[in-house]
Amino acid sequence: MIVGKQGKHKRRETMKGIRQCLTVTGIAVVALFVFAVSATALAQDIVVLDGNYKAERLAPDTPFPGVNGATIGADGNLYVSHTGNGSITRINLKTMMATPFLQAYSGAFIIDDVAADDKGNLFATGTTPLVGEVYRVDGNGVPTVIADGMAAPNGVAYNPRNGRLFVTECFQGNRIYEVDPAGKQKAKLLIDANVIPVPEGFDFDPDTNDLIIPDLGTGKILRVHPDTGDITTVAENIESCIALEIGPDKMIYVPALSGVVYRVSLDGSKVEKIAQLPPGLDNVAMTKDGRLFVTSYWNATIYEVATDGSGDFKQLFPDGPNQPLGIVMKGDTLFVADAVMIRTVADGKYNQTKLNAWASHGMPLPLSLADGPGNMLAWTDCIHGAACLGNPATGEFTPVAGELDRPVAALMNSDGSKLYVAEYADGRITAVSLADGAKTVVTEHLEGPLALALSNGVLYVAESKAGRISTVNPSTGAKQILLSSMVGKPVALACDGRGNLIILDGAGGRIVRVNTQTLALDFIANNLPVASSSIGSYPPVEFPSPMTVSAAGDIYLNTMNRGLIVLKRNQ
Repeated sequence: MIVGKQGKHKRRETMKGIRQCLTVTGIAVVALFVFAVSATALAQDIVVLDGNYKAERLAPDTPFPGVNGATIGADGNLYVSHTGNGSITRINLKTMMATPFLQAYSGAFIIDDVAADDKGNLFATGTTPLVGEVYRVDGNGVPTVIADGMAAPNGVAYNPRNGRLFVTECFQGNRIYEVDPAGKQKAKLLIDANVIPVPEGFDFDPDTNDLIIPDLGTGKILRVHPDTGDITTVAENIESCIALEIGPDKMIYVPALSGVVYRVSLDGSKVEKIAQLPPGLDNVAMTKDGRLFVTSYWNATIYEVATDGSGDFKQLFPDGPNQPLGIVMKGDTLFVADAVMIRTVADGKYNQTKLNAWASHGMPLPLSLADGPGNMLAWTDCIHGAACLGNPATGEFTPVAGELDRPVAALMNSDGSKLYVAEYADGRITAVSLADGAKTVVTEHLEGPLALALSNGVLYVAESKAGRISTVNPSTGAKQILLSSMVGKPVALACDGRGNLIILDGAGGRIVRVNTQTLALDFIANNLPVASSSIGSYPPVEFPSPMTVSAAGDIYLNTMNRGLIVLKRNQ
């Protein structure tokens, strides 16, 4: 899904004020399969209008952002789904060439899992309450909603022997449905809520057609009758089992969040570990001739795993951050939030810190990023309605507020005593005390507050629905429109320390600079490979684009096709 999964099996407790479900969401301004772009090509593509800046690339794109589900299609290709941009990738297993199949942002959202029928169609799940849909994707890569209104559809599997399609919910709802592949009939409930604590990606017994389901909540492999819903246990103590696939040898192959890959017999009499991969695995697919592929949500890559008992595996594509969702410069260190963890960027590489939502019990998902007091960073979790502080050096974190309504951005006030949080769904800015978590509404009735900046005691708010910038007095809540044109689709804000507001226009692909005293407006750069998109169906939500300005005035932002770049200011 589109939020971190490692440690999900541990998250059975409830954090006060924060809804607990561990799905993974996000939106990323990245594109697939661009592994290398020269500095020359970058300079040619981006038009820098202010001669005081020069464009440089700091790190490349992630080839497979938010990679989750995996299946072998009727054509023999490997298909993988991406939660971050709602796309599906087709990989030719003879050439290992990867091409887009379902295009990003084309009517499907937060795709967690994918399955194939024998007619050339794919089925995919749009997870979390933001979406709650099941899609059929035809041979042209066009999606059609065939079921909706679910809490968090996750695993999906099609049985070619009888033409039946089933879907599991993960963490929210935890139900199992049978779905009409044609979408003409309403989904039928097979297993009610929380009977199975956390049913994940599954497959069918080739002899009985029973559903064979891993329960991430208990570490059991379960057998579920497709008509009666009767449940029996196949195997136990398969810790952090996240998905499974039944191979042509009629053995169950199970990747675990820990990185272990298990092989289990259908009667549960044999359980063996066949490989140890890096942690953060998510899904699995196997060809008819026994080639085993495992996706890594943590490292945004794919592995091929030997099944001969050697323990060998190979990484097929470069890894990278899962989904760049927030950027902040703290001192001399550049931090990036990627929905799974918070990383640093140095020497063209993304390096893990100890703030990892997959490994830490109860840590809200880092779906944005801002500076925090002392050694701390701050972020919001739009899925679970939370705001959090954390220390990247130690991994310690403190959820400071819950029950926020789609918080998409946070900003610390000047004295470090509170966070201003943009609640997108409610159209308001809320101040959260860092001393006791008390929440106070600063202002409301905003049109999609998406990004925040603070300068000289004035709070600036990007209202994405209206395409404008407003000012807010944090003390009184009084607000006033600053700019209602020329800013296009404002998806990020920052102050440059020179009395200017820096605005990233996601629709126009440009950086706008506004003098906050005179309102004089000019442009720093255009033809930037950035974009904006809403996530989910009805109602949608948006996420700000990652951008930050350093104390030296350098502008850092994530792009499509060009990775993480900096517009470096001449000193």
